[in-house]
Amino acid sequence: MWAAAKMNCVTVVILKTDLEPVLEVVAQTGVLHPVEALEVDDWAKGLAPAGGQQLVQEFEERRSRLQRLIGDLPRGSGAAACPGPDPALRPADLASTDAALIEMEAKLGPLIATRARIEGRLGELRRTLAQLGMLAPAGLPVMPLLRSSYLAMAIGRIPEQQFEKLRCLLAAVPSVVFPFGGVPGETHVACVVLRKDKDMLDQALAKVSFEELAVPKNLKAVSAEAKAAVSQEVDAAEAKLAAAAEELEEARREAAPDLVQALRRVEAAILLLRIRRFCRVTEKTCAFTGWVPEEQTDGLITAITETTQGKAIVEVAGADVLDKVRDGELNVPVLFHRPGILKPFAMLVEGFAIPTYGMIDPTVFVALTFLFMFGMMFGDVGHGLVVIGLGFLMAKKAPALRDAAKLMIYCGSASVVFGFLYGSVFGFEEWLPALWTKPLEGINSLFTVALSFGIGVLSLGIVLNVVNALRAHVFWETFFESSGPLIGVAYWAGTGFAVKFLMTSGQVQHAGVFLVLIGAPLLAFVLKGPLLKLLGKSERAFPEGLATYVMEQSVEVMEIFMGYLANTVSFIRVAAFGLAHAGLFVAVFSLADTVAAHPGGTLLSWLVLLAGNLLIIVLEGVVVTIQALRLEYYEFFGKFFKGAGSRYEPVGYSGFSWARQTER
Repeated sequence: MWAAAKMNCVTVVILKTDLEPVLEVVAQTGVLHPVEALEVDDWAKGLAPAGGQQLVQEFEERRSRLQRLIGDLPRGSGAAACPGPDPALRPADLASTDAALIEMEAKLGPLIATRARIEGRLGELRRTLAQLGMLAPAGLPVMPLLRSSYLAMAIGRIPEQQFEKLRCLLAAVPSVVFPFGGVPGETHVACVVLRKDKDMLDQALAKVSFEELAVPKNLKAVSAEAKAAVSQEVDAAEAKLAAAAEELEEARREAAPDLVQALRRVEAAILLLRIRRFCRVTEKTCAFTGWVPEEQTDGLITAITETTQGKAIVEVAGADVLDKVRDGELNVPVLFHRPGILKPFAMLVEGFAIPTYGMIDPTVFVALTFLFMFGMMFGDVGHGLVVIGLGFLMAKKAPALRDAAKLMIYCGSASVVFGFLYGSVFGFEEWLPALWTKPLEGINSLFTVALSFGIGVLSLGIVLNVVNALRAHVFWETFFESSGPLIGVAYWAGTGFAVKFLMTSGQVQHAGVFLVLIGAPLLAFVLKGPLLKLLGKSERAFPEGLATYVMEQSVEVMEIFMGYLANTVSFIRVAAFGLAHAGLFVAVFSLADTVAAHPGGTLLSWLVLLAGNLLIIVLEGVVVTIQALRLEYYEFFGKFFKGAGSRYEPVGYSGFSWARQTER
């Protein structure tokens, strides 16, 4: 839970004749995260790639054809992806796949084509029916007018405010400008002029932003009879489509087992070919490399050894002993075994970045700190219960957002806890006694807790940075960082001195001890150039010269001081938003009291309270979440989060997503 699972780098060398069965074993075990061998070591420079890209494209084309045949199969037809691997499944070959496709397309192809043809015709009829309602008034002889040798006609739409302008522009010539239909903001018009005045009509229409409406070619006149005839055709086409769809669905249901099995075999073949692209070959041998969790390494090795009857060389190296990993040149994929309760907070962590291999997983700390901040800023029993209810509703209606729903439930629970501490239920502070303090009556308490919490979070960030440095064996490189142990001591001493100073009105006992604890680390930090050279971690004490070094260190010390001060003060917002939450209630209740004095005021006041609470829940909920994330990402993560890791993504059989697992 505290760190990523230990990873082994596994390199396998086998005979080329064993390549296919070994790749099948790799896919069946589903524990290898393949990587290019050159990423790990230079031994593969002279080896050729195993190839197979052309085959991938050919199988993908077959997969597309199978997916077209399957379409949207109904539930219970066998189309659902299997939840786990199928040891008996064999990857497809092109010959058998093509033979199966020819047979299946002969059965389903004509039915699919028939449905598509009916859908196309139905679409045309529906567009015609829609146009009939907006082309012109009923009874207007559209086609005769359009084909007339003596008259010119235009049917279309213009902005509503341009109608009078159009009439004025055409007033100088014999014309008819007839408005009909339209939507708010625009008017449909039919304009008729003599053929000799067509140029004037075109110029006038251009000045009023005229947009012509398409007229169906088979339309003789707009009439109730014409609309009824088209409606009958639409009904007939819909009936034909329903019959064709039912026939196709029945045929697909019968073919579902064969279709699904063929698709599974094709995707299995694509998966093996995509694993194959990580392989390097000689004339007789093949080699590939990947990452495997330590606890699953033996199982993979045993499976490969049994498949090759012992004719395999397997080299295993722990990630911690690889030089490229220690030097930061090689990114090891990470796998965290987190309890289910922490998964929603893992979503927050990975929204910033995936922790690197060897780094302490901050998820549990994010869970505690995020909930504390959210609850303190959004403390109200009623509002918390609403958020919990929304979380349960989201979990039921949108299973794909289950982690977000759980996060809402946890945040609502934190809000309920602080609601009891504040004695607040939908803003009413008379219904419950405050177990701690009412926000507007305990401002000093809120600010004291917020600042203390901030100091604790920043200190935790420094501690995690030191622990990560020790785990990565780079303690001395981290020792002189702005979030390293040296500056940490100065920060803690400075914080202690400030607290003592404020509590004792300037009479600080043992002030010299505090000053030494502040000054000595800062002096060592300023002298880090010579000290690193003395420790053998740097070639030169003053790389850019003494004067430049002194100036840089002075500026850096000032930046560190201002940065830590700003980081600490930033946590005041936790108290400030808690006060803002209570302050909004005051505004809502004041408005409710004002309307209560008018006729019907009791009902109006309750409506104001309802609307006000809804507004606070939405507005404050969003703002508080953003502020809590900001403090996590900037103040907390900024102290120890370095770089971004990559997720452990093993290749293996897992339903219809097999062939996509290695598409990185």
